[in-house]
Amino acid sequence: MTRGWLLLFVSFAFTCASARVPTFADDWPSRPIQIVVPFGAGGAADIIARLVGDKLATALGQPVVIEDRPGAGGNIGAAMVAHANPDGYTLLMSGSPTHSVGPYLYKDLNYDPMRDVPPVAMLAVAPNLLVVNSSLPVHSVADLIALARAKPHSVTYSSAGIGTSGYLAAELLKASANLDISHVPYKSGPEAVTGVLSGNITFMFFTVPSLLPQVEAGQLRALAIGSAERSPLVPDVPTIAEAGYPGFDVIAWYGLFAPRGTPAPIASRLSSEVQKILDRSDVRTEMGKLGAEPHYLSPQGLTDYVAAESPKWGPLLKNIKPPEN
Repeated sequence: MTRGWLLLFVSFAFTCASARVPTFADDWPSRPIQIVVPFGAGGAADIIARLVGDKLATALGQPVVIEDRPGAGGNIGAAMVAHANPDGYTLLMSGSPTHSVGPYLYKDLNYDPMRDVPPVAMLAVAPNLLVVNSSLPVHSVADLIALARAKPHSVTYSSAGIGTSGYLAAELLKASANLDISHVPYKSGPEAVTGVLSGNITFMFFTVPSLLPQVEAGQLRALAIGSAERSPLVPDVPTIAEAGYPGFDVIAWYGLFAPRGTPAPIASRLSSEVQKILDRSDVRTEMGKLGAEPHYLSPQGLTDYVAAESPKWGPLLKNIKPPEN
């Protein structure tokens, strides 16, 4: 009898423990959700995270707090989320720097991006704009290349860090045109923009949302767009391909990620809500004003996208030394 009751008790306890897992997922969210942006405040990732986060808060009935944790090409913030409790309350808003490029640059990462912070959904894509200070007598890509060739070692470009899409675009132009130019990394995108605005840096590639106000104000001059096609937001700005470098196509993409082990029902709910948000006409309009295009991909869809995109950066980055973590 004693043994029988013990077995019955153990069975009952196990059943109750198992039952708590779906109940936890069903109760989620019961408190604020944090989305970590591993880049600087005011950049495209931050802006898009706040736009989507605001709508997500309404859909889920809980506040969504955006926390910027820039540094090391996005790896500081991404590592923070990789080691966070996988309970659905800490998420990552990132993209190519951490999940496509990082593994080629950082051989000693204490996390594996796609394994430890797997995709929830892709949110958007955005082209990179090539700009110079408007006081510089450079009005085209040809002018910029001529300047770089006339003054080797002296032309510089800024970025939010090695591995960001702006960095990749500049390195691709450098390789394509065989230029001798120098990279000046900044901790965040807005700081990198300030470098060009101050005249300390010759040029930069950065996403349209972050540069358009300065271009429209006449502080920066747009020379080209880094995507395969022209942007409807700056239709008069030619592509790099039009400037004589066919096949040039470097875009920034943005996705939502969650720590490995996040309950499947929570990840599924998040992905579903994101898809609904991106289908909203007001969200599409707002993103369009920012120069970004809503682009939903499921967790598997984004996994496949990263698997196809990542290999093209290997040859370009093989001789690049990553910054200190």
